[in-house]
Amino acid sequence: MFKKISTSLLFLFIIVIADIAIGQDYQSWKWMHPQPNGSNMRRVKMISETEWVAVGQNGTFMHTSNSGSSWYFHHFAGKIASTLATTYCYDLWFFNQNTGIVVGDQGYIGRTVNGGVTFDSVGIGLVASNSRCWRIWFADANTGYIGAGSQSAFTSRILKTTDGGITWSTVYSSSSQYVISIGGYNANNVVAAQANGTLVRTTDGGSTWTETVSGIPSNMNDIWFIDSNTGMAAGSQGVAARTTNGGLNWVPANTPQTDWSYFQIKMVSATEAYAIGDPSNLWKTTDLGVTWTSIPISVSGPAVTFVWYSLDFYGSTYVLSGDYGIVAKSTDGGATWSSNNSMKSNQAFFDATTINGTGKYWVVGRAMNSTMREVFYSSNGGDSWTTYDVGVAGDIQSISMVNETTGYISGANSQVFKTTDGGASWIMKPKPHATNYQLYNCEFVDENTGFVFVNFSTVPGGNVFKTTNGGDNWTQYSTGAASENIYSAEMLNANTGFCTMNQSNKPVYKTTNGGVNWTGYSTGLTGNIKSVSVVDSNIVYVCQGSGTSRVAKSTNGGVNWTLITVPVAADFTSIDFKDANTGYICGNSTTTIAKTTNGGTSWSWENAHTTTLLKVLAGPGDTAIAVGGVGAIMRRAGGSSNIKINLTSIIEGMYDQPNNRTVRDEVMKVYLRNATSPYALKDSASSTMDSLTFSGLFTFSNAPSGSYYIVADHFNSIETWSKSGGQSLLANGSTYNYDFTNSSAQAYGNNMIQKGTKWCIYGGDVNKDGIVDLSDITLIFNDATAFVTGYVVTDVNGDYSVDLSDLTLTFNNSGNFVSKITP
Repeated sequence: MFKKISTSLLFLFIIVIADIAIGQDYQSWKWMHPQPNGSNMRRVKMISETEWVAVGQNGTFMHTSNSGSSWYFHHFAGKIASTLATTYCYDLWFFNQNTGIVVGDQGYIGRTVNGGVTFDSVGIGLVASNSRCWRIWFADANTGYIGAGSQSAFTSRILKTTDGGITWSTVYSSSSQYVISIGGYNANNVVAAQANGTLVRTTDGGSTWTETVSGIPSNMNDIWFIDSNTGMAAGSQGVAARTTNGGLNWVPANTPQTDWSYFQIKMVSATEAYAIGDPSNLWKTTDLGVTWTSIPISVSGPAVTFVWYSLDFYGSTYVLSGDYGIVAKSTDGGATWSSNNSMKSNQAFFDATTINGTGKYWVVGRAMNSTMREVFYSSNGGDSWTTYDVGVAGDIQSISMVNETTGYISGANSQVFKTTDGGASWIMKPKPHATNYQLYNCEFVDENTGFVFVNFSTVPGGNVFKTTNGGDNWTQYSTGAASENIYSAEMLNANTGFCTMNQSNKPVYKTTNGGVNWTGYSTGLTGNIKSVSVVDSNIVYVCQGSGTSRVAKSTNGGVNWTLITVPVAADFTSIDFKDANTGYICGNSTTTIAKTTNGGTSWSWENAHTTTLLKVLAGPGDTAIAVGGVGAIMRRAGGSSNIKINLTSIIEGMYDQPNNRTVRDEVMKVYLRNATSPYALKDSASSTMDSLTFSGLFTFSNAPSGSYYIVADHFNSIETWSKSGGQSLLANGSTYNYDFTNSSAQAYGNNMIQKGTKWCIYGGDVNKDGIVDLSDITLIFNDATAFVTGYVVTDVNGDYSVDLSDLTLTFNNSGNFVSKITP
C-alpha cells in the first residue's frame, strides 16, 4: 500500500533531494517567479478568517495562517509518478486545521491529519487510474461522498465514507457517462451530475440510486444545496440552473456571461449566491438566479489574472483562487481585491544567463502583451525581478550577456538586439538576413564577436551568421548539413563551437575556425539532439528527449562519444554543465531536472512541478536556474550551508594612494543583517583584509539563504552598510564578490569618501558610537600628547603612532558630521 509521501518509492527520492525550507517543502528547486508558485489553484477553503488551504495543479497544496501574507506549500498532495511529477488536485474538504481530504486525477484520494504536511493515499483501487475524482462533499464529520468519472472511458463512480474519509466504498458505478459534480443536503439525500446532464440521486444514503433527466444542462461543474429543497448548479458557457424540490426538477438560471465556464456555485442562502469562473466578474444573485449582478474583480498585486475557480468566505473576508497560484482576498464584500502573488508575466521563458559572482540573472521569452516584458532581470539572485520591454513583436529565444552591462538577444523575424545598460533598453541591430527566420541561439564571446543560428528553416547559403563588429555587419556560413535546422549551439570562444540539428539521428557539428567550416560527428543518439553544453575544447555534452540513452558525452572534442543512460525517462530539452563534472538536464512536459556531480556517472533528480521547462542554467556553486512555461523561473540552492563573501574595502586613513595599497593588512569584522526591517543580525565573521588586493574572504555558517545587508565594521572606522535593498545570498557554498571601493553607491546612503579612484570607509570613530565627533578627537588628543605608539585604536592612519595626522583626519570628519547611515 502506498502510504505517505515520505515512504515507499518517494522516500528513496526524498533522501537524495530533501531540502526543507520555509515556504516550499520537499524540494530544493524553489519558485522565484511567480511567488508563491505558478500552479492553478482549483479549490480554496477558509478554515478561519486567517487560516486558509488550497489545492490545484501539479499536486500543489497551499496553506496560510496569516490571511495570505505568507504561504507554506508543496507539490506532493497528488499521486506521484516515477519522474516525481504529481497529479492535478481538483477539490478538497477540510474539517479543521489538521484534518482534510484532497481528490484529483488518476483516481487519487489523499487524507492528512497534520495540516497538509503529508497525505496518506486512501481508497486505493476504487477509482481507475484513467478516471478523475472531480468533487468531494461531506454531510457531517463522518459521512461524505466523492464523485468520479473518466472522460475517455465514460465510466462513473460514487464513493462513500462513514468514518471521516479513512475508508471508502463504492456505492454507485456506471459505464455510460461520467460524474463531474456532487452535492447534497444531508447524509441520505445526495445528488450527482453527469457530464451529459443526467442526474444521479439517492435518498437512502447511497443504498439505491436513480438516474433522471430533470432539465439540468450538461457539463454542470458544481452543485450546492442550502436545504432539502433549494439548490443551484453551474457549469460551461455561463449556464446555471436552480431547483426548489430537492433536485427532482431544474429550471434555467443563466447569467449574462456566456464566454466562460463556471467552476463553482457558492450559495450562502436563498437570497445570496455566487457563480465563479469569469476572469473579470463575480456574478451574484439574490433570487436564485432570476436576476444577476456583476461584481468586478480587479486584483492588485499580480500583473495578470485569468480564470477564477473557487470562492470561500469567513465573516467579512472573501477569498478567490485561480490560475498561476493566485489567491486573492477582499475585506469589503468584493469591492476591492488584493494578492501577494508576484506574477509579472504568464508567458513562456526560453533562455537564461548570469554573470558569475554578481547575483545578476537575465531571463528572456515571449512578450506578455504584444511587445512588453520580454526580458526579466534580477540583481539579487532571483529573489525579485524587474521587467524590460524590447518593444517589438515576436519571441525572444536567446540571450548572451558579455558582462554586467553589454549583451545581445535574438529571436523571431531574424531580429538581433543589443543592450549597453544591463538590459534596461535594447537597440535593434541590422538583421543577419532579410527573410524573417527564427534565431534560436545567440552566442557572443565578446562585445564585438558573436554568432546567431537559424532553426525551423534551411537558409540558402547556410544557417550560421557571424559578426565581428557588434552586429553591424554579418557574414553567412553553412555547416554543410543537408538540412540546417539548428536547435542548439554554444561557442567556447571566437574560433571553437558546436551546434546540433533539429532532426532525428543528426550529428553534432563543430567549428574550429570561427564558423567558416564545420565538421559533423555522429553521437550514437537516435532522437532529436535538443541541447549542447561545451565545457572546454575536449569535454562536450548533448541531450535528447527520447531513447534509451538521453545524454552523450565526448572527451575528445566531439570525435568520439559515450552514451549515458539517465535513471529517469524524461523528455530532456536542455543541458548545461558548469565544469567537467557538475551539470543539469531538464525535461519539458515532464519537468524533471536531473543533476550529476561526477560527469554523468550517476544522477539525482527532482521535479519542478510546473507546466513546461525549456532551459536549465548551471550557476556558481551549487545554484542553478530553470525556466519554462507560465512565467516559471525556478532556482536551486543546495549543498554547503555556508555563505561566503569576498569583500573589498579600504579604510580611509590607511590608504597609501601613491602606491595603491594600504599600509598594512587589517582585520575587519562583517555582519549580515536582514534586508527588511528591523534588520535583525543573522551572522558575523572576521577576516584579514589584504594590503594589496584590499580583499578578505568572510565565511558565514549560521545565516540561511536570504537577502541581507553586508555591514563592514572596523575597530576605529565608521560602520558601513552595503547599498540600498541588500544582497541576495544563498547558503550553498558559493563565493559572492562585493566591492565597496568602486563606487560610493556601494555604501548605503553613499556613505564613503573618495581618495583618487577608490572609495574608502570613513575613519575616526574611535569610541565606536557611530559618529565622528569631539569625544573621538579628545581620545586621540590625549594619546597624542602622551606619545602613545603601537597597535592602538587611536592610531587611525595605521602608522603605529598617535599624532597630529590622526587628529587632523578625525577633526575633518567631525567637522563634516560623518556618522554611520543605516536603513
